[in-house]
Amino acid sequence: MKRYFHFPVVLIMFVAALILSTPAQADKFTDTINIYKKSKAVQPFFKNAYGYAVFPTIGKAGIGIGGSYGKGQVYKGGKVTGEVSVIKGSIGWQLGAEAFSEMIFFRKKSNFLYRPIHQK
Repeated sequence: MKRYFHFPVVLIMFVAALILSTPAQADKFTDTINIYKKSKAVQPFFKNAYGYAVFPTIGKAGIGIGGSYGKGQVYKGGKVTGEVSVIKGSIGWQLGAEAFSEMIFFRKKSNFLYRPIHQK
């Protein structure tokens, strides 16, 4: 029984890694930003934010044990200031996989403090 449990876990993690291993292209970030800018609910955040982080794709998968991962870029004044990643693990009743986009807005400079790994 244990042998059969490991195969789906490895398969889902392999597929998730394959999807997420494609290099992020600049147009993916631009397309994601433009989609969010079209939303009337999100437009005030763009006007009032000190900066924001964009994740074009975050992949999430799990069978009992799961995780998610995505790479993004940090923007200040409409220009890229660094790169960022998000990673999460979970344990519990779960089965499935999904991919989604995400934006994080920083309201003021004190919320924007981070240590960039790569400067652009």
